[in-house]
Amino acid sequence: MTADTITKPIFGTFTIERKLRHKPERVFRAFEDPEAHYRWFVSGEGWEIARYTHDFRVGGHEHGQFRPVGHPSTFSNDTWYLEIAEARRISIAYSMGMDGAPFSHSLAVTEFFPAGKGGCRLVYTEQGAYYGGEDDVKNRKAGCAELFGKLEVELDAHA
Repeated sequence: MTADTITKPIFGTFTIERKLRHKPERVFRAFEDPEAHYRWFVSGEGWEIARYTHDFRVGGHEHGQFRPVGHPSTFSNDTWYLEIAEARRISIAYSMGMDGAPFSHSLAVTEFFPAGKGGCRLVYTEQGAYYGGEDDVKNRKAGCAELFGKLEVELDAHA
């Protein structure tokens, strides 16, 4: 690999905050439970899931391979769980790629705080290196926000 073939990363940090109607313990379980996590984080209309593993423990590795229906490229997500403090915090490192080449590396922390009458304030903070273009940080934040919208649907549908 030469200096000409190495893509310079765009670095970015963003935070997403959500107020949810469910207790922190319930919200945490949607990350911990493999079936719930699959419903809100992995599956989705318009996506083919080729492979998915969920090893939710400190040192555990989660792996997913997927593609938009009819798309020739395969995308991947590899996550390593660095810290799990039940119903309080989940710290991860994750890498996303396309056709075997990484397009981002991130460190993310999800925090769960009691809020209101039995609710939860979820705070997600990600810092990453993104290898696409100027809009990568904005697009990743939008994608994560969309996932947290699916989390809300999951919590309401499977209370």
